This record gives sequence, structure tokens and C-alpha cells, in this order.
Amino acid sequence: MSDLLIQNARIVYPASDGFVIDRGWLLARDGFIEAIASGDVPSERLLTVPKGYTSIDARGMTLLPGLLNAHMHLYSLYARGISVGRESRDFLEVLRDLWWRLDRSLLKDACWMSAMFSGMDSLRCGTTSIVDHHASPNFVTGSLSTLSDALVALGVRHVLSYEVTDRNGMQQARDGIEENVRFISEVGQQKGLASGMVGLHASFTVSDVTLQALHELVGSRDVGYHLHVAEGAVDEQDSIGRHGKRVVQRLADAGLLGERSLAVHCIGVDASELGILSRTRTPVVINTMSNMNNGVGLPAMRDMVTSNVKVGIGTDGYSANMFEEFRNTLVSMRHRYAEPSGFWSEIQRSQFEHNADIVSHLTGRTVGRLEKGAVADVILLDYASPTPLTAASAFGHVFFGMSADLVDTVIVDGRIVVRDHHVLGVDRTSLEKESMKIAKAVWKTFDGLT
Repeated sequence: MSDLLIQNARIVYPASDGFVIDRGWLLARDGFIEAIASGDVPSERLLTVPKGYTSIDARGMTLLPGLLNAHMHLYSLYARGISVGRESRDFLEVLRDLWWRLDRSLLKDACWMSAMFSGMDSLRCGTTSIVDHHASPNFVTGSLSTLSDALVALGVRHVLSYEVTDRNGMQQARDGIEENVRFISEVGQQKGLASGMVGLHASFTVSDVTLQALHELVGSRDVGYHLHVAEGAVDEQDSIGRHGKRVVQRLADAGLLGERSLAVHCIGVDASELGILSRTRTPVVINTMSNMNNGVGLPAMRDMVTSNVKVGIGTDGYSANMFEEFRNTLVSMRHRYAEPSGFWSEIQRSQFEHNADIVSHLTGRTVGRLEKGAVADVILLDYASPTPLTAASAFGHVFFGMSADLVDTVIVDGRIVVRDHHVLGVDRTSLEKESMKIAKAVWKTFDGLT
């Protein structure tokens, strides 16, 4: 953490209760925002800033809060360009043909490198916080610390969990639970960039025996659960057939829902399940680009909103670009409901308010907001505004005018981590060469799996 002063910035907070300062300044102390105001910094304020602080002249660039990705799979990096070798006919085959072969191909070096490259991609797109759901069955113990080491080195705020599942045997399910508990204990006393949750794969790969083991090993710890929920039809079909209840009811009965948990996807949930999510105050995170790519349909966002369910937005590892993701979320919801002017305020709140609420609850800090006491995670974009930019029009400018390629500077915890669109402190050329070697080994293992 450090002391930082940004001057001559157009400061834009594009939330529904946001604001625009045409020319202003932001002061951060020890990684937290201390003051935001218009005009020039008062001389008396400068006297309070310790020597050695970092000063940035924004030269009129636009300052936004750093973007937040509420559901990510960092390890999906090594699917980029891979040849699956078969044609998947449904979602379960997508899992079996690609993702369950890929995660079994990952060892420590691949986990670390996937976090490095996905983290760099995220920062260059203006994303400063990631909530990640990890799986590497042949490297479980220590895997979350390996990811965290890479993300801390880059300066990415993160919340990590390991995917608990029975599909690789009951011992590995237990190992996954223990890895979550170990990492949560490791980072629990720290006040850095890392936080932890407990991750579960879809209900259809998690037995009642594993849920009981989860309760035994997690114990009385106050944790949140990162849950894949009804992404494909198989999840609800299995839960009803084997357990006599729908997925959300099963998770509720197991005590896994609540304000610090995340129900991800929720494509196949019904009205009764939305009622449970609402009553338990469990946020849903939707990932529309990934959903369409997997052919599983689109979430019923309108029903979620009218049921008073808080809806956040993630990428599911499909990309690292939240600008692209929340744009797609809007147009896909308008298409789903045939509402050409709908969902504007809903997407605005989901990206800039609900994602902030979600990450703030998970980290115990105020994240994603431009206010005193919030973490100093902000981005500067080289954006020229051709029309009036006001509090009322701010989200319109963010949606239609701003993009990842305009991100010039990224600041996390009061420290500059991207400048002139380049991630600082890394030798990307060397990393690329090393990653090529790792990718070949991963793909060789992948090709040998069924």
C-alpha cells in the first residue's frame, strides 16, 4: 500500500447514485481513498501528505473505479487454442470433452502461469478484482496459494476458492475441502490483496457424503461458498432424481447459502428457487457470454430482479474483459426478453453496485466505489468525450464509448500496476516463452485423457 495523489482527472462514478467531476483530484493514504474533490488540491492538504508519495497528472483522462469480475476461472487460459478432438453435443459433453480433461492436465507451473497471464489480461482490461473458482485435481494442496502468489506479484485483488467435487474420487473431494480451509486460514489474518471462499462444483458432482465432510472440515468458520448452480439441465435433473429436491433447495438445506455466498449461473432455477435465494440474500452471478458459448441458454435476469435477488456479473473465464461482458449482458437480456429498451439500469447496478457489494462482503473492505475509506483501486482511461458527460449520462459513456483498449493506467491498493497500457514489474516476453513450454506439456497430457 502507498500514498498517491491523482490530479487533473475527470472523475466518473457511473453508478445509479454516481457523480461526475469535470476536473478534480483523488488522494489515497495507505491504499485507501482519503479524499476526492474538484479543482486543484488545496495547499494545506498537500502539507499532510507524507514525503515520497506518488503523484500522477492525469492530463484530463477519465478516472473510474476498477472493474470487478465476480466469477472467473483463471485456469481456462490453457484452453486458448486447444484442439478438443471431438464434437460436444451438449453441456455435459462440453465438461467431459474439454474442462474435465483440462483441469486434470494442470500442475503447479501451469496454475501459476495461468494466474499470471489471466491476471495481466484482467489488469490491462481495467479489472482490478477477481473472484476465482479453481480446479487442478493433480495439484490440489497449495494450488490456491500458487494462484495467489502470482496475483499478488501482479497487484490484482482476488478472492479464491477450490472446486470441491466427487468426480475424481472421495479422497480428492476431501483434499479440495482441506485446500479451501487451508487457504482461508492462511489469508484470514492478513490485510493484503487475497481473500478466500469455499468452492463447490455443480450439485450433480457433489454427494451428500461430501456435503457432510464439508461441514465437518469447515466447522464453525464464517465462510462464503462459491457455487455452480443449474448451469446445465443435468444439474436440476440429477438433484430432483437423486435427492428429491431442486438444486437451490438442496444447497439451502446444506446451509451453504447466504450473503457471503455466490450462486453462479442459475440458468435452470425456477420461481421457488429464486424465492430461496431472495430470502437467504444470496447473490447470483450471471455469465452470459459463456452461457451462450456453451449453448445452455440465458439466465432469467428479469425474474431474478423482480424476486429481489441481487445480480452480479462475471465472465466464467470466457474472457478477462468486463467492458465486453457487461455490454453483452445488456444486449443478450434485451434479446431474451424482446425488450429493446430494457435492462439499462439493471446492468448499471449489477456491474457498478452489486459487484461492488459482492466483493466488499467477500473481502471485508469497501471495493469498487469512489468514496472516502474505499480501497484505492482505480483506472484511468484516455477517453475523449464527444457529448456532455454528466452523472445522468455517465453510464451511457462507459457503455458505448469506453473500452479496455482505452485503459492507460491501473492502480490497485494505491499502487500503479499498469502504466501506458503495460503491466509493470513483469517480463512478458520471458513469461510468454515459458508459458509456451508449459502449454505444450498441458496439451500433451490433455490429448492422452479420455
